[in-house]
Amino acid sequence: MIDKNRELISLSESPLTRFWRVSFDELSSAERIFVCVWELEAQVNNGGFSQYFSNYSGDNSHLIVQSLVSIGAHQAAALVGKAIDTVGTDITTKPHDERELAIRNLQSETLDRLSELDYEFYEYPDDLTELLYEFVQKHRNEIQGA
Repeated sequence: MIDKNRELISLSESPLTRFWRVSFDELSSAERIFVCVWELEAQVNNGGFSQYFSNYSGDNSHLIVQSLVSIGAHQAAALVGKAIDTVGTDITTKPHDERELAIRNLQSETLDRLSELDYEFYEYPDDLTELLYEFVQKHRNEIQGA
């Protein structure tokens, strides 16, 4: 049986991929989708949505809902959309330094709502590993090193 999570980790760490070696804009559409979903999952699991938005991964938050839809993660896309609405799209479109400061200065009730959404995310309404693995399989020719 294939360990799909291990396969995705190997892909993300492979020296043959371009994910972390070239600018985001140089990546193919499929590579950008992979990076968006990969970073979302890593950051939210590590420190919640507030960490996701305040770190460099949040630079691509304007693409994350569509990226999740692209892999078939519709419930996760709706959940992330709620997180974006909670912090405000004006924050998610700010440059990194301004966005980081804005997230740090969120009101406690906004942080509480983000925390609630973190727990909903941790319940995995969509199997992101399965969906991302299937997406990679369908788009192998568009993902260098896949």
